Amino acid sequence: MWERSFVAVSVLIGASIEETTASLPEGSQHRIADLLTTLRDPRRAVRAQGLATGAQEVAFAIGEITLR
Repeated sequence: MWERSFVAVSVLIGASIEETTASLPEGSQHRIADLLTTLRDPRRAVRAQGLATGAQEVAFAIGEITLR
């Protein structure tokens, strides 16, 4: 599920949700619907938590690779 990581990191570095999701392959958006809902939530804390979770998933994956 690289799409979740891609969207979270892209939004963290300043890309808009719309341009990020537009660059995903067709049919990918339904797999990350929960993340997109979180990132579009009007509450800042909810959006921040969604981004933090995405960043944590990336950091965890990097940790798994470096431990091998």
